[in-house]
Amino acid sequence: MGGMLVMPRTERLLNGKVVVITGGARGIGATTAAALARLDAKVAIGDLDRVLAEKTAGELGGEALALPLDVTDTAGFTAFLDEVERRLGPIDVLINNAGIMPLSRLEDEDDASTRRQLEINLHAVVHGTREAVRRMRPRGRGHIVNVASMAGKAGLPEPRKPHTFTQLG
Repeated sequence: MGGMLVMPRTERLLNGKVVVITGGARGIGATTAAALARLDAKVAIGDLDRVLAEKTAGELGGEALALPLDVTDTAGFTAFLDEVERRLGPIDVLINNAGIMPLSRLEDEDDASTRRQLEINLHAVVHGTREAVRRMRPRGRGHIVNVASMAGKAGLPEPRKPHTFTQLG
């Protein structure tokens, strides 16, 4: 190819694309945002922690954007996506990364915690996906990535006293 630089396919596909990451201020979200920014994607981070989201976006440079986002507020989530599109352009990729996983035994978990997990880990993902599809379908393209924990597929061993079973009756 005589001195011609051939860019890997992934880099060509992400260059200039608008990528939204929920829960992008820390952890997997921030690491994903950094990787995408290195590939010249326009990264929009949404997170409850606006200050940390702004710090993370500032470290990415380029056209990285940080906006406050509570994924459980459906109207707010929709408004967040509207603002991303207003500032960066049509969304090419939505990464539903926001999630929580309280570390307690199921029998010790209260109903409020269970509801909160379902609101963030399930209902928000469905809403975000629906909104992304609504925006992507008219253009005939786009990608949605839903991040989930493998903890849902495997129980975690917990050291405890041996159970003693007593037969009643």
